[in-house]
Formats: sequence, C-alpha cells, structure tokens
Amino acid sequence: MKTNWIIIPVFNRCGMTRACLLRLKDSGIFSSYSICVVDDASTDGTKEMLQDEFPEVIRVEGNGNLFWGGGIALGMKHAQAADANVHIWLNDDCLPDQRGIERLVERVMDTKGICGGVCFEEDGETLAYSGTVLKRGKLHKVHPPKGSFADVEFLNGNLVAIHRDVVDQIGFVDCENYPHYGGDSEYAYRAVNHGIKVEVDGSASAINPRGDYYSRFKSRSDLFKLWRGMFMKGSPNYFPTYIKFLRLRFGVRAGYRWPAYFLRMFKSSVKLLVNGKI
Repeated sequence: MKTNWIIIPVFNRCGMTRACLLRLKDSGIFSSYSICVVDDASTDGTKEMLQDEFPEVIRVEGNGNLFWGGGIALGMKHAQAADANVHIWLNDDCLPDQRGIERLVERVMDTKGICGGVCFEEDGETLAYSGTVLKRGKLHKVHPPKGSFADVEFLNGNLVAIHRDVVDQIGFVDCENYPHYGGDSEYAYRAVNHGIKVEVDGSASAINPRGDYYSRFKSRSDLFKLWRGMFMKGSPNYFPTYIKFLRLRFGVRAGYRWPAYFLRMFKSSVKLLVNGKI
C-alpha cells in the first residue's frame, strides 16, 4: 500500500469524478499515491465507472448521508488505519496542475503541518478558493505569489495536504457539527489553535470552477428550496453550521453577527427573483 493517500468524496457526479481521476492518472499520480474515492451511495453509475475504468482506486461506500465532512472523515480513517504519511483532500471538481499535489506533500513532510493550494476558476486567473485570514472582522482570501507560502487561519478543503502527525494530534474532520460546509475551515482553525502550521502554497494550483451549490438537491430554481436550505445538512445555508462557525471564531461576539445570515439570505432571494439564479 502506498503511503500517501488522496481522499476524494463524491456523490452523483460521475463525469466530473472521471475527469478528476483521469487528470491524476495523466499526471502519474496513480503510480505513487493511494487514491481513495468515498462514494456516498451514488446512483448515477459512479460505482460501475470506478470498477470498470479505475480498478486500482480504493472505493469506500457511504450511506448516502455523509456529505463532504463525513466523506472526508471516513476516508481519513481508512488512510490513518493504513499508516498513511500524508492525507490529501481533493474535491472531484478540482483539477490540480502537473505537480500541485507533489508540492503540497513535499511541504508538509518538512513542516509536519497542513498546506493548501490555490484554486482558480476556468479562466485560470480568477481566484476561487484558497485560505483566509480574519482582518477587521472580515475574512480575506490569501493568494501568495508563486514560490512563496502564506500562513492562514482557515482553508478551503478543495486541495489540501495534511501530515499524519496533525491527524494524530487533532483527529479527523468534525462531521457531526460541520457535515458539509465549514468542516474544512474548522479543521484548519483547530490546527492553528494547537500550534500547527497551516499555510497556502502559491505554486500549487488547480482549476476549480465554482459549481452549483444546490446540485445535490437537484435545483436552486425557487425560493422555497433556497430557504429550505436552512434546515438541510448539505446546504451552504444550513443554519446550525453557520451559528457554530460564528461561535468558533468570534465567541461571545457571535451574538451580534448572526443577523448577517438573514441579510445574505434576503440578498440571495432578490437575486433569485431578478435573475432566476443566485
């Protein structure tokens, strides 16, 4: 068994999952990494595609209710049990550059910490995801120049390498409190509070176009489904996760920040009414 594990949580995005795996295979990643796909009970042929086209991939079956946090946590448990040196989080809509993953692995082998890449939209220039720091009460994206690193408080989980010592120290993603959105940032922030180095590598890049937030729920076409997201675990609008994240970062000051949630929801509603999409 190879000692570095790439963990890819997937659900009903067969074509996208295939494209991601093909990118890894074309980059030579398959020969030196264990690829673990956590399939959360997909019904679109993902299982058959993995068996037929990528038999070397380790497929872990979910129960249909894992979401991102549960999928990543389950994959990390398998990796840790296999004595993995490095856990790599990778979303299936993320296409790393030729040496992006290797750069991240090399870095965390040196720092024994966590390092994320910078992800761009399809134009290759617009920053989509990276890490963030809190300044003057607002989160700001961090985009270090190529060849440099920047310390961050939070990380997007699209492309991230984590040394096994981190997992030994702080455990896995908190999928109970952060089932989908926020689990990556909470994990990074937890690591920072334990004195672990968390950073972004400006040279490890990927194409990661912004997707449809509501694809798991089939549609984002009406206001009912937008507001229903307040009570749905996998939604970016899941209210319990929002409140927990505010408490995590701001403590007692979270009490005067939560109304911003409803302001954002109303703004999204207006956009939906005017443009037909968010």
